[in-house]
Amino acid sequence: MIARASTCSQHVRLARKSRELRALLACGVLGVVLIGCSVDQKPNPNIYPTNYKTDLLALIQKTHSDDMLDVQEAYVSSPMQKQSGSEGPYFVCLRTESVKGRKDRMAIFFAGQVNQLVDATAEQCGSAAYQPFPELSALIRRLGGGK
Repeated sequence: MIARASTCSQHVRLARKSRELRALLACGVLGVVLIGCSVDQKPNPNIYPTNYKTDLLALIQKTHSDDMLDVQEAYVSSPMQKQSGSEGPYFVCLRTESVKGRKDRMAIFFAGQVNQLVDATAEQCGSAAYQPFPELSALIRRLGGGK
């Protein structure tokens, strides 16, 4: 009888330890999952800017300068990749012509979205294949320029 009681108590202890180990394991797995969810994932900076014209128009509408209001003709290149360091963000070249002359700018994209528009050098956009950009001319007329 004592042997049976001893065996029963051992089974009970093993069952409790087994439950404790499963609970501990479940907590560990849950912790790993939560840690994985909380890690910030960096966006891919080199996503192709599929809506580059629309994004460029929105940026120009929001941040246009007075020299943009004199634009009579506008041209834009297709997105190209700029090689700088280990990453190569996409950019497009924007050429505008006004009575004051021609001006080249470069729109730089990060993760598929335009994030800056800067003056371009001949080295950056001199050999770009430009296409007419009538949407920009229409936007400038709506903003009060292009007279």
